[in-house]
Amino acid sequence: MYLIILFLFLYTFLAYRRLDLSVMLFLFALPSYQVRFNVLGIPITLLEGMILISFAIWFLKNWKEIFENLKSKIQNQIENRKSKIENSHRYPFDTKIILLLIISFTSIAVAGFSNSAFGVFKTYFFEPILVYILIFNVFSINTNFTNEKRILRIANIVLPLAVSALCVSVYAILQRFGVLYSPENFLPRVTGTFFYPNAVGLYLGPLVPLMIGWALLKENGFKKIFFIITIITSLTAIFFAKSEGAMIGLLVAFIVMFVFWIFTKFNFNLLIPKMLVAIIFLFVIVSPFIFLKIIPEYKYFNFKSVALNYVSDKTMLKDFSGEVRKQQWRETWQMLTKSPKNFIFGAGLSGYQTSVKPYHQDGIFFNKDREVDFRNKIVWSGDEYKQKHWRPVEIYMYPHNFILNVWSELGLFGVVLVVWIIFKSIMYLVLRIKQKDNLALCILGAFIVIIVHGLVDVPYFKNDLAVMFWVLVAMVGMIDLENKKIL
Repeated sequence: MYLIILFLFLYTFLAYRRLDLSVMLFLFALPSYQVRFNVLGIPITLLEGMILISFAIWFLKNWKEIFENLKSKIQNQIENRKSKIENSHRYPFDTKIILLLIISFTSIAVAGFSNSAFGVFKTYFFEPILVYILIFNVFSINTNFTNEKRILRIANIVLPLAVSALCVSVYAILQRFGVLYSPENFLPRVTGTFFYPNAVGLYLGPLVPLMIGWALLKENGFKKIFFIITIITSLTAIFFAKSEGAMIGLLVAFIVMFVFWIFTKFNFNLLIPKMLVAIIFLFVIVSPFIFLKIIPEYKYFNFKSVALNYVSDKTMLKDFSGEVRKQQWRETWQMLTKSPKNFIFGAGLSGYQTSVKPYHQDGIFFNKDREVDFRNKIVWSGDEYKQKHWRPVEIYMYPHNFILNVWSELGLFGVVLVVWIIFKSIMYLVLRIKQKDNLALCILGAFIVIIVHGLVDVPYFKNDLAVMFWVLVAMVGMIDLENKKIL
C-alpha cells in the first residue's frame, strides 16, 4: 500500500508538471486496473487513480476558462437559438455522451442502487468519458489541424498503447516457453499480464490495426522497426492465447482494410467497401437471431476433412464454446422478453447474473461426435449416454455478445445509443478514408476487431477495454474536427 501511495504522489507531481506525459503513462498502464485498493472504503484501481488525478489536475488548472466558456455558450444559445456558430466549439458526440451518462446512471436505479452498480458506472462509463475529455484537451485544443500536427498528436496516443502491447505480448510469449509463470488451469494457453487467455486477444486485437498504420507511415527506421516488432509479438501472443474471437476479428479487419486501400488507391467508387462494412455491422447486430433461429441447431457440414469440419463448427458456433454462447443468448433473450421492464431497461448495471438466474440451465448436452440423430438419442437413450454428453455451464457476468451485453446492462435505449455512436464513428472514418487517410483506415480496423470479437465475447465491460473504446472514439473526433476549433 505504501508503494501505491508513493507512486500516486509522484504521478500527481508528473501530472502537474507535464499533463500530456501523465495521460500517456496511464494509456501505457491500462492493464494496471488489476492493482486494487480501497480509499475511504471505496474500491479503486491504480488505473482509476491515475485517470482521476490527471482529470483533477486538468480541471483545477482550467476551471475558470471552462466555466467562462460554458457561461458564454449558454448566453449565446439564449440570445440566438438559431445560430450554428457554436457547433464548431462542441465536443464531437457531446449530446450522445450526455445521454449515455444519463442512461447508465438510470441503470443504477434499475439495479437497485447497489454498490456494484455504482462501481460499474464509475469504471465503465464515468471515468472512460473523463479520458475522452482529457484526450481532446491535452492533445487537440487550440491547434491547427494540419495533417502533420494531427499525426503528431495521435502518435502521442498510439505510442504508449503500442509500448503496452509490446510488454503484454512479450510477457505472454515468455509464458508460452515456460520462462514466466502461466496459470496451470489454462495451459497451454497463455494469459499475459491478465487472469485469463481471452483478455490477451481483447486487449491486443484492436491495437494491431492501429500499429499497422504507424508501421506504414514514412517514419524513421527505429520507429518503423519498433511497430513491426510489436505487431509480430502481438499477433504471436494472440495465437498462443488461442483467442479465436480476436483472430477472426483481425482477419475480418485486415480484409476490410485491404479492400478500402485498393479502392482508394485506384480511385474506385467506395460503394462496395461501404457495403462490406454495413453487412458486417448489421450481422453483428442481428447475430443472436441468425445463430439461434436461422442456422439449424443439429445440422453439420461434413467436408470429409477434419480441418474443414473444425472451421465449419467454429464459424457456425457448433463447438462447445459456441454452444455455450448460444445457450447464454437463449437465456438472456428469455430474461429480456419475459418482462417489459427488462426489455426496456435491461437488468441494470451489474444486474445480469441475478436477473438471468431464473432462466438459467445448469448445463447443456453437447454433441461432441457430430451425430445426426443426437436430439433423438438424448430423448430416448439411457442415463449413461446423457451423462457422457452433459456439460455444466455457469452463469457468466455478461451474455458474451456485444448487443446483448449492452442491452442487459443499459436497456433498449442504451443499446440503440451505443450502436449509433459506433455507426457515426465509422461514417466519419469512411469520409476520411475517401481522402486516402491511412490513419482513419487503421482506426476503422480497430473498430472492426472490437465489433467482430464482440459477436462472442465482452469487448467493452472491462476496465482497460472501456477506456480503449473511448480513446478510439476520441481519435475519431480528432479526425472529424480537422480545421475546426474545439471547446
